[in-house]
Amino acid sequence: MKTILFIIILLHGLIHLMGFVKAFNLAEISELKLTISRSWGLIWLITSLTLVISTVLWSLNISSWWIPALTGGILSQILIVVFWQDARFGSIPNVIIFTLISTVLLGHIPPSSIMTEEITPAPYEVRYGKISHDILTQVINPFEISIIPMERLLLINIENDPDRLYNGFEPQVFDDEVTGTGVLVIAWRTDGKVDVYHQPSLSPDPDGYDIAGQGLENMVSRDMPGAFFVVNESGAQAAVSFEDIEGRLIKLKLAEHSTRARKPFGLLAPMGLAAENPSSMPLILLHDFYFVRRSNTELSVEIDGRYHEPDNLPLPIDFTRMTFARYCPDPLIATLNPAFDGMLTPFHLADELTFQHGHHSVELSMNRAVPEIQKISRSHSRHTVSLSFNPSFPNLEAFAGESAEGQFEISGDVTTGFIRGDYRVARDGDIFMIEMIPSDGWIPNENKLSLRFLYSVEPMFKQWPTTYRWKAELVKDQEARFRMRSNWERIHADEME
Repeated sequence: MKTILFIIILLHGLIHLMGFVKAFNLAEISELKLTISRSWGLIWLITSLTLVISTVLWSLNISSWWIPALTGGILSQILIVVFWQDARFGSIPNVIIFTLISTVLLGHIPPSSIMTEEITPAPYEVRYGKISHDILTQVINPFEISIIPMERLLLINIENDPDRLYNGFEPQVFDDEVTGTGVLVIAWRTDGKVDVYHQPSLSPDPDGYDIAGQGLENMVSRDMPGAFFVVNESGAQAAVSFEDIEGRLIKLKLAEHSTRARKPFGLLAPMGLAAENPSSMPLILLHDFYFVRRSNTELSVEIDGRYHEPDNLPLPIDFTRMTFARYCPDPLIATLNPAFDGMLTPFHLADELTFQHGHHSVELSMNRAVPEIQKISRSHSRHTVSLSFNPSFPNLEAFAGESAEGQFEISGDVTTGFIRGDYRVARDGDIFMIEMIPSDGWIPNENKLSLRFLYSVEPMFKQWPTTYRWKAELVKDQEARFRMRSNWERIHADEME
């Protein structure tokens, strides 16, 4: 069926060249009786090109193929109305095109997790050689999920009306034993770095900000009298003021008074897109995420007495005009596999294949007599983030093959979708190399038409994880202990081939 639809759109596009050829007298076109001016002939050409381009994008599995197809279909139908006598039968393929696009946009099929189906068993002999008669009781774990507790966050961009030093601000609220209780503001600099301003009651870790843009430039304690940020039935309410590193007073204010109900959604924030040298992979899972509505809202950014215009979202969400300011009252901030250099602590198999090991919940599966890692999870508050493998990650203690590979998946709440990619393990004597690339990117789970349109038009939302690669080297010593050195790096598409 896909091939038939592909051929219909392609032929429909090529047929529109007839109008261009007739308008410019390039050949005799007996099928078209009406006179076509050169201006209309150019529209025939543009229509042909947009439809043909859509088939090229479709053949390359580029999700935004429907945008030129829709444009071409609309232009085609305009030409059919104008040249009805000659072109009226062209409405039939246009109906097919519009129906296909509607199916793509309106038909929402939730993404399927690799854990919803039975885990693919890995060939035992390929991984472990001859059959072992003794059940192993130890599993080497090279993976870690870290959690940064955070209560709420708000992002305000002024990129279209920037300050000479800053083009955005991100107030965050903390209330935990690690960071403390209070308000922190990430000030996004025009040079790509960030300054962090925090109330004296907080003790943020400077090393945790290498995932923000090009890294941390300044971290400064500041009094923020009366600072607050809450979300209630009317929307988001916030007020924060502080002095920046140059002694300028910065005031951020937000007051939504909307009578329309919020319709929040889940999102994996593309925070890792700008990080140049990340020490970990950021997993910013935003639950109940929403944009600030323009109507009945006071939103202001004042720097040293000058007001800067906050950016607006170019398309409506839920039939409502939005600013580009956005907020989340329930974030889960996690990082995957922070850079590590040291000895690994193994799991010791007990009676159950699912157990708690430190902060992690571990699920093992048995490959004959060898336990393998199927899933590792970590929870905070009401949410859990998990790292799953299919087939299960091999037991390095018993691994005797040259290499093993499979898929991995990073998942949280169902509303925030999945990150999916490939893993590979290679062995050379007592040295093991592990590589993980989120090659499938982020797979959102969203039924809002406007958001699916946004994700198609702006592919960075889904594609930014594909630019990350985790590499680890494990060396087994004479006492069968494993030392690991690991790090993340940013890669380009051509390096992934």
